[in-house]
Amino acid sequence: MTLQQLRSFIALADTLNFSRAAEQLNMTQPPLSRQISALEQSVGTPLFRRHSRSVVLTPAGLQFQRDIARLLTDLERAGASARAAALGEQGELRIAFTMYAAWHLLPELISAYAEHHPQVQLRLEETLPRDLQQALLSGAVDAGVSFPLHLPDGLHYQALFQEPLCAVLPAAHRLAGAQRIAAGELAGDAFICFPASTAPPLHEAVMRCCHGAGFTPQIRVETHLQQTIVNLVARGLGVALVPASMARMQLAGCVFVPLTDAPLVEQGLYWNPDNPNPCLASFAAASTALSLPAP
Repeated sequence: MTLQQLRSFIALADTLNFSRAAEQLNMTQPPLSRQISALEQSVGTPLFRRHSRSVVLTPAGLQFQRDIARLLTDLERAGASARAAALGEQGELRIAFTMYAAWHLLPELISAYAEHHPQVQLRLEETLPRDLQQALLSGAVDAGVSFPLHLPDGLHYQALFQEPLCAVLPAAHRLAGAQRIAAGELAGDAFICFPASTAPPLHEAVMRCCHGAGFTPQIRVETHLQQTIVNLVARGLGVALVPASMARMQLAGCVFVPLTDAPLVEQGLYWNPDNPNPCLASFAAASTALSLPAP
């Protein structure tokens, strides 16, 4: 039983006329008759009753017509899906992101991409910056959104977004009501920070900001996640410098205050150019075309 035989059957079942069916299929009547005879032999029962002036479906032919119509529709749909997947219009894309991206860059990026690629299923995975590159190199994820890290062989990086650092202070802090402060005004405060190994570019920006203001921060607590840092600030355990988009947390017990001459921190897209996922190219293109407002 071949696909050509099934298409011949459908054409004849629809027209009940060998001449018109052959014309639809761009063939002559003899090969069409041979196709139908071979199909009936495969099925094991006559599908048509042939009369001198007419062709009629047998009860078996009627049932076969219903089943094959569904099958051919599914085959056409499968072919269309395969073509869409090859073009990156359908499929699955696995994206790893660091928590910092979740507050501004990632939602904007995912929203813009999903609007134009609704048939691509997006799977998001939060990770630490230090673990992101290995996930990309191993193929565990297709793309990553994070700070610029030391780029190993095999990965590409495209800058997407820059934002300033800001201070996050306990609500009862002496500077909590200020419109803007200088980093040096926090020289005597205890800081909540994260290890340099967690996100080296962000750690460097924080240290550079403090050193530029003439002091080394007195670190009371170290933790890996920015959200945890903000929570601890809200409990009055210290102050911190974080990306400005973290202010979207709107957490009770703390305030976010802009810094004068705040250093900018960058985030961008990582990917492995050897990754065969067709959706990756369209995601990278959508990412580089994204224009983000300041947080």
